[in-house]
Amino acid sequence: MDIFKGLFFIVFSLLLVYGCNGVEKQPVSSIKDTVYIRSDKETEKELLAMSEEILSFLTEDNFKEISKMVDPIHGVTFAFYADFGNPDGYGGNYVNLSKKDISEIYDKKYLWGKDEAGTEYNLSLHEYTQQMLLKRWGNEEIQYIIVTYNEPAENFAGVISTIHEYYPDAIYVEYHSPGKDEHSFQSLRFIYQERDGTWYLIGIVRDVATV
Repeated sequence: MDIFKGLFFIVFSLLLVYGCNGVEKQPVSSIKDTVYIRSDKETEKELLAMSEEILSFLTEDNFKEISKMVDPIHGVTFAFYADFGNPDGYGGNYVNLSKKDISEIYDKKYLWGKDEAGTEYNLSLHEYTQQMLLKRWGNEEIQYIIVTYNEPAENFAGVISTIHEYYPDAIYVEYHSPGKDEHSFQSLRFIYQERDGTWYLIGIVRDVATV
């Protein structure tokens, strides 16, 4: 009886050894093997926070901080009207500034665009920001009281927004001021595009009624 018990133990041990060797070893996963994909909500939260900072920096004339968010290749394009990306911009040529331009060139005059009367707006970056982005046509102070994500607060007849037509992968955050009537509204749009997993500022657009 003891002999049979001994044989059984030997056979059982051999089965365990060969059985374990026959099982294919699975690789051990590590955090490096995991690709993290941000959710839409996380992206929205990130771009809303970036936009809040950019608006604050514009108010403070802090272009060095804004330059850190600007796309290193595309730079940032300023559009005088809503048709961002359209090769035949309604207000004329766009102003495109590199990261270096926006952080270092302060007093240089640029032709930002012209109105329907043909008046040209040759201003420095500081002047353009203070007079055209933070005021209505250089006159009335603006309070942007509505914030929307990747869609306009309201749809107005006039110059059509072309952001998604020319930049289908871009996302924008809009700051909107309704104004006293349908002709005195103004919107400010910060446009972002992802590059190598990072969202960068590629455009700053004002949407206003033409005059």
